[in-house]
Formats: sequence, C-alpha cells, structure tokens
Amino acid sequence: MSGRHARPDSWDDETLDSLLVLVSESLGYRCSRVPGEVMLLEGANRLHVSLRDLRQLARLVPRDDWPALVSDHVTTIVTAIEEPLDLSDFDLAQHLLRTRIYPAEADNGVLAARPFAPGLIEVVVVDTPTTVRTVTTEEMGGWPVSGDALFMLGRANVRADGPLQLDEQDLGGVRVSVLHGWTFYAVTHLAWLEEYLPIGPYGALVIAPNRSLIVAHPLRIADGHPRARYREAVAAATELQAQAHRAYEEGPGSLSPYLYWWRAGELTCLETRYEGDTMVLPEEFASVLATLAAEH
Repeated sequence: MSGRHARPDSWDDETLDSLLVLVSESLGYRCSRVPGEVMLLEGANRLHVSLRDLRQLARLVPRDDWPALVSDHVTTIVTAIEEPLDLSDFDLAQHLLRTRIYPAEADNGVLAARPFAPGLIEVVVVDTPTTVRTVTTEEMGGWPVSGDALFMLGRANVRADGPLQLDEQDLGGVRVSVLHGWTFYAVTHLAWLEEYLPIGPYGALVIAPNRSLIVAHPLRIADGHPRARYREAVAAATELQAQAHRAYEEGPGSLSPYLYWWRAGELTCLETRYEGDTMVLPEEFASVLATLAAEH
C-alpha cells in the first residue's frame, strides 16, 4: 500500500532543514528548533512548522523538487497566518467549513475541537483553495451555529465533497477494505463507515494511520470453535497493526499507529500485547466476540 521514494537519511533531513531556514528567512522569519520535531518561525508572527510532515511530503517527490516543495509548504503556512480570512459572515463561511481529524496532542486549548476516538480529535476547519486552517472557539462563538450543530455542518460538507475510493486488498492473507483519497478529510469518513462496508454486529477492526487512509476488516466470524474465531481475529489484528505502524511513519499527515475496534459508530482503541511472536487481544474484546457468537 505504498509507492514512495526512498526514505530520507540524516543528510536528507539536514538538506530539508536548510531549505526551510532559507525560505523562512526570505519571508522575514528566523528559525529555531523546538522539541517535538518542530521548527519555530519568529517574525511578524510566531508559527510552527512540523518537520515530520515536511519530511513525509518530501518522500513523495524527487529530490530536485524539494526546493519548490519547501517554498510552497512554508509560504502557505505563513500566508494563512498573515492574511487571515474574514469569517464574520457565517453565510459565506459555512460553505468552507469541514471537520478534520488530528492527533489529540494537536489540541492547544483554543481549537473548535471535540474527541473523535482515543488519541484523535475532530476539529472544525476552513477549507480554501490555498490552505486549510483551524477554527478557534472564539471564532465559533461569533457564529449563529455552534457546538454539535457546527460539527454536523462540517461533516455534511465533507460528505458533499464526494466518497472515498474503496479497494479490496489482501494484506498478509487477510482480506481488508482500503478507503483512500487525496484529501485531508479521509478519516472523517469513519463516522459513516457502515455506508461503505457491510458491517455486522461484530463491528470491524480499523486503522487510521494518516490523513488519507482508512483500512478496515469487518469481523464476520463464522460458526466454529471459539479458538478458531479468536485466531481469525488475531490474524487480522496482527496485519492491521503492522500496516498502521508503517503508514503512520510514512504519512503524510500521521494520525495514529494504533488499532481500533469500530462498532455501532464508536471507536475503541485495542491495547494489544505479545506473548512470544503471538499477538494477544484484550480480554474484554475477546469476551464480547464470544458473547456475540453465542447470540447469533
């Protein structure tokens, strides 16, 4: 599920960092590294550039395109800060609203955000032809629509943009459904996953490693010995967990390296562990599967 250029080594990282500094200085900003793979830009404003995101984007293009990539990336961020949109007219702004999924650590306390899944938040953003920027609670407070209604509007606009592409693939012998698209909002579609896939009472194992990708394995556990049903779930979980880690590292837009259980629209993080080379699923998950199997 990957078609990338070679992973940048430390020398490549230094090259990207140098390009970032050059572009920033040309725009009147000085740079300094801060914890968390972030470059702090200080000038007319203070803003942060994720080095992880920049390096992930660089893997997608040839090295000769890096100067243009870095220039476009930094200029877009700076422009969004220096030339903010006038969002006071809600009749105009509402058509630009979307909800986008971010890692929970992105919540700085001022975002119009709510929990989406363990480790993930859903954030109201403004989508323009040149950039995507988050909405603050202060901005939201000036609108006639707020709270859950605003998030529903953002989700409705994501849905109106069109569906994701759905492919069926074999992942290490496990059949999975891959939902993907060149959009920042792919993972928002988890909110209506059942419209893409036939998901029964067992739900589905799901990963959302980056902003453009969902991989799901609906749990259709056939009749048979409970141990056989459990082994089937373990096989799927093992492959999905490995893919989650790979796609999380690749990006771009890394979200979560974890494995989730999607059931009735709710996402539960499955805290797996290993005994030797064998994955062990949480007891609560295994017991629910056993109970459901007995009921059907």
